[in-house]
Amino acid sequence: MKTILDETRELASSTHNHYLEEAQKQGKKIIGYFCSYMPEEMIHAAGFVPYRMRAVESKSTTKADAYYSSINCTFVKHCFNKALSGDFAFLDGVVFVNGCDHSRRMYDNWRYAKIGTPFLYMFFAPHIINEAALEYYSLECEKLKSSIEKHFNVSITDEALKNSISLYNQKRRLLAEIYALRKNKNVPIKASELLGVMLAVTAVPVEKAIDILTDVKKFIQGRVVSKPDDMRLFISGGCIEELEHLELIEDCGCVIVADNICLGTRHFLDEVGMEGNPLQAIAQRYLSHLSCPRMMGDFERRLDYLLDVRKEYGIDGAIIEKLKFCDIWGGEMYLYRVESKNREIPLLALERELYGGGAGQIKTRVQAFLEKLKNKQVTDEEMVRAAGNDYKPK
Repeated sequence: MKTILDETRELASSTHNHYLEEAQKQGKKIIGYFCSYMPEEMIHAAGFVPYRMRAVESKSTTKADAYYSSINCTFVKHCFNKALSGDFAFLDGVVFVNGCDHSRRMYDNWRYAKIGTPFLYMFFAPHIINEAALEYYSLECEKLKSSIEKHFNVSITDEALKNSISLYNQKRRLLAEIYALRKNKNVPIKASELLGVMLAVTAVPVEKAIDILTDVKKFIQGRVVSKPDDMRLFISGGCIEELEHLELIEDCGCVIVADNICLGTRHFLDEVGMEGNPLQAIAQRYLSHLSCPRMMGDFERRLDYLLDVRKEYGIDGAIIEKLKFCDIWGGEMYLYRVESKNREIPLLALERELYGGGAGQIKTRVQAFLEKLKNKQVTDEEMVRAAGNDYKPK
């Protein structure tokens, strides 16, 4: 019998889906967007469907290689290759974000290649968090609002924005509740399954996403996917959208219980305030939510988040990932390596390509890391037994 997680996996594995087709039949536009710093509420309040861009179903970057060098991020190249192949022809527009230099330049290549998407927009999010950045971000939201209204001949009212904020906050709460269940000793949902849910609910209208999440929460009640001897891990990284990649890690003998990834905690942590000017509230939330390394001077906050969930979720070790040629995650990886030694956090650093293979090598490294964690756990337990209750392992 088909379950809700089977449905989310199907949605996660497809670029297009029947929910988007139904929305288009109702006259709604589908607007693609990149990055967790692009406010979905702005698109929804116009009466449209925000669609998180993804590289699923991509088999190569042959066409995109003519536009990008060999040292560009594979997420960007896979996405652009899909655009050149017509996979995103169903989109009525795309909003690009200056998440990094690689993704920012996709806006230029998209226009240069004359792909034919009716509405293309470049949204500039600040790289720091302060009062001046908040003012700038608010102005960017105003500019995006005006551009959408002018191009599509629609009006985005404060009432519509507040309605969108309410719906997306409801979606965030459901995701937070599902994620929080992984604190339990018996974990009810795998990280690979949860990634499938995230890919699904960012590719359908938010109203449908709320229904899906409600069904997922109900389905996993009382469910157990972890084993008593599984190591509990935290994972952090940029673009992770391959369910098979997380399944490979899980099959080595662990359960991923917390994260800081694009299609994870960063997507839903913190709600938009319902009081006052809705654009200001949107700007406040999107600028100050759990950050990625594109935000300068905010590493301490990201580290504090890891330290907090390490205790709260009973984490044994952490995995940090980067795609090849990603400079910002390269810097983040170095900082994590330094701090993991200072804080005695077992850490595995992985570098890989999106849809680039190398599963055997990754599996070997993860297995070795987990073996190291288990040996440390056994040693600590032996020392506790030998020293009595006075000994506390670090």
